[in-house]
Amino acid sequence: MDAEVWGVAWAVVAAVAGLGLAGAAITLWRRADDICGLEFDGGYNALATQIDPR
Repeated sequence: MDAEVWGVAWAVVAAVAGLGLAGAAITLWRRADDICGLEFDGGYNALATQIDPR
């Protein structure tokens, strides 16, 4: 019975660690999407003075 308890305990620890990694991956994915948009906007605004016909 002792081995069963330790097996279940380690399974719970692994599940919690997996959820933590999934949360970190989702956060990094969302930040990467935000950064890509900001980089495009910054490049566009920097070139606006060169291509604006006014």
